[in-house]
Amino acid sequence: MERINRWIKGTNEQWIFYTYDNSPMEQLEEKVDTDMIYFSVNEEPVNLGIRKYNNQIYSSNYVGVCRLKGVNGKNLLSKDGNDVVLKIEPRFPISVVEMLNTIKDDDEFERYLAPQTVRISTIEKDIENLEKNEVFHFFDKEAPIYITDNIARESSILTSTVFISLLKDLCRRPLMGKMISTEENLVGKVKGKVLFNENIRNNSIRGRDDRLYCKYLRYSEDITENQILRAALQKSFQFLNKYFGSTSSRENSYKEMIAYCHNALGHVSLKKITQRDTNGIKTTGCYAYYKPVISVAKMVLNEITLESNGTSKVTSYVVPYAVSMNKLFEMYVRAYLKKVGIQSYLSEASGIHILKYDFKSKVFENSSKDTANYIGGIVKPDIIIQNTVNGKTLVFDVKYKNINNVRNSRSDRLQLLAYSLMYNCEDVGIIFPSLDGNKSAFYDKNKIASAEPRDRFYHQLELSLSKDWEFELVSKSSNTMVNTYQYFEKLLS
Repeated sequence: MERINRWIKGTNEQWIFYTYDNSPMEQLEEKVDTDMIYFSVNEEPVNLGIRKYNNQIYSSNYVGVCRLKGVNGKNLLSKDGNDVVLKIEPRFPISVVEMLNTIKDDDEFERYLAPQTVRISTIEKDIENLEKNEVFHFFDKEAPIYITDNIARESSILTSTVFISLLKDLCRRPLMGKMISTEENLVGKVKGKVLFNENIRNNSIRGRDDRLYCKYLRYSEDITENQILRAALQKSFQFLNKYFGSTSSRENSYKEMIAYCHNALGHVSLKKITQRDTNGIKTTGCYAYYKPVISVAKMVLNEITLESNGTSKVTSYVVPYAVSMNKLFEMYVRAYLKKVGIQSYLSEASGIHILKYDFKSKVFENSSKDTANYIGGIVKPDIIIQNTVNGKTLVFDVKYKNINNVRNSRSDRLQLLAYSLMYNCEDVGIIFPSLDGNKSAFYDKNKIASAEPRDRFYHQLELSLSKDWEFELVSKSSNTMVNTYQYFEKLLS
């Protein structure tokens, strides 16, 4: 961890503090008054979720870049009067971009980027604003940060990816349109109002009495709002194609989403968007679903530039953002399980299936004001795997935590026990990231002490965060290897 707790001088009026997620931040007090820092409450993304415990400051599960905020909600300056930028990176040897690139071929990729509501009655509810995205949080109301390291490239990849996901969802709905004034020289017909001066100039003096120059209103979707989306789509396409070289491959989610959006916006003019075009855009009423997409489109337009030869590059200005490694690791695990052979919920074949992302269950069958319903609501396990042949169910939770830190294990313990009850599971477990980052491993199962006549067991896995998929688990007790699919197949037999 070479850069942990390290101050870097940015511009003439900027200090940048680098650290890793879930790490102590002892050196922060060198440049700032730590008593004036705003600390996270309930894992909110402000200040990337940094928190104070026993008078020590720690980073959280968020990575990203932001300006340090004070208790008054304003930007906190350093002791020498400079801006303070906080940059937190993953503590494992993989970047957010690499994890995104790894899971982009997953058949639920779009669902991952647009997570659903917690309410059962509105399972397919769409994102109404950026804050409802559980993975990425953009501080889009703040001015961009000028920063010259590779964070600019990472930020642009994230904004482009989120934009394309939201844009495809928008393109499934009716596009916004307006009545616009059009002037046209019509042949043999009248439409709207005849403009006599223009008609004389264009037709009468030229002996074209078969024509009439008219002005009329027509409905068009080729309006500024959609032109902003089309311009941002073009930049996103060229940028992702440059850095991944994969949006043109035969099968992947980027290609499919971009093709869908291109088809939906094909009749919209592709033009250069200026600051004047983006100012004053209003997305209210029945077109309120445009608001989050326009917001991210503006970020894309600000962060990516197109050269005269058609290539793209990033600027050094980054919209402050936070990425939840908790949620991203959960998606990474789901994609991994499908890679090893566990079938998607979309598959109609019999065998071992992973249930849909964001699958929820009600705690009570019925609930009303006259019933005991204090613990009412829903439960939402991270990983539910079922054998469609024998009906057996297995539940795993995904925790982006240090497996050796059991200080806060009580809530995880109660969570798993509740899952075993509600889903009638003989086997439950937790999947952690591997501490050494190289090998995936499993522990011997542990019998849960219970007054029930049946046996229940707890399982524990460590999954390697590697650029390359590994499909084998090593035993922590015997050091023998087992195929990952066969490991789950045995549990569900």
